[in-house]
Formats: sequence, structure tokens, C-alpha cells
Amino acid sequence: MKKIVFSICSAVMIIAGCSSIKKISLSNYSGQQITFYDNSAEYYAGDKIMKCKLSDTATLNGYKCISWIWFFENGQIKQFETAMDIKMPGYTIPSNSTIFFNDQNPNKIKYIWFSSDVKINNIECKGGGKISTAFYDNDSLKACFLVKDIEIQGYSCKSSLFEPVYFYPDGKIKILTLSIDSKFDNIEYKKGESISIGENGLVFRFKR
Repeated sequence: MKKIVFSICSAVMIIAGCSSIKKISLSNYSGQQITFYDNSAEYYAGDKIMKCKLSDTATLNGYKCISWIWFFENGQIKQFETAMDIKMPGYTIPSNSTIFFNDQNPNKIKYIWFSSDVKINNIECKGGGKISTAFYDNDSLKACFLVKDIEIQGYSCKSSLFEPVYFYPDGKIKILTLSIDSKFDNIEYKKGESISIGENGLVFRFKR
């Protein structure tokens, strides 16, 4: 009997703790609606939605969003989790990745937490967890963490979760950590040293 009473009480507590589903329209997205768990939501002043956990897949600006979604104060999407793979020029964003938009240019991706490793321009970028891969507003790769040691544009680059490889907006390599002893302009550099390549091609030691 005690077990039955305990089970009933537990069920009541669970039901009482359940969040209701709320629906709102987003003026920045032609009045499209999202549904979310009411107790997950946080708001800016004036009741503008800041973040919430979606109760169902939402399609905004061509993106299918799931789970947590954040908004800038102006109502544009700040970040969201992808419900499905997204084809991009030269690579694919895997599902369950988190995309972050540029606050100065909200339609442009600033960086992504890929849910798995992704190859961009034949460069294997590390995914999984909160590992950032950054992009310029022209959609070119800005920085990434390498999956493995690799030669990029003639430079032997070391894989590291602490030292990313950086690129210029035109795709040329900018900053890297050497995976082998190297020599540039008659100057010797040791494995593990970071170097910066100027736009004129000159190499310098770089202190991160």
C-alpha cells in the first residue's frame, strides 16, 4: 500500500513539474511561429525572447532548428542546434551541430561547433563538443582545430586542441604550429613553434 501511495505522489510531483508549451510568432521571420517549453525561456527587457528550448522542430530562415535556440536583442537568431545536415559551399554541417551568427551581420555564420569532424577545402576540421570552427563574412574558413598533422600550402601543421590554424579571407594560411623542424628564409624553426605568414609570404615567429 505504501508503495502505491509513493508511486501516486511521485506521479503527481512529475506532472506538477512539467513545463507547459508556449507558442510565439517571430516578427523577424515573417511571423513564423516556434513552440517551446515555457520554463526554459529567458527574456530581454520588454519580454523579447532571449533563449528557449524548442518543443518541436522549427524552420527559420531556411534552417531547421531543434533543442536550444538563442536570439539577439533585435530578434535575429544568435545560435541554434541543427536538426539535419546542411549543405554549404564546399562542406556539410552535420546534424546536431551548433551554429553561431555574427552579431554585426546576423545572416552570416561566425563559428560552428560541429557535432563531428568536417572536411573544408581538404582540411579536416575537428568537431565534437564545444570545439569552434570560425568563418569570415565571405563564408571562407577563418580558423579551425586540425584532426591530424597535415601539410597545408607547403607548411607542416600540427594538430592541437589548444592552437588552431588561421587563414586569411582569401584562403591563404596565416598562423600555424609546426609539426616538424622547418626552415624558412634561412631561419630554422623547431617543431611545436608557432609561425605567422604575412600576406607577402614572409614568415615570422608568432607568440600566441
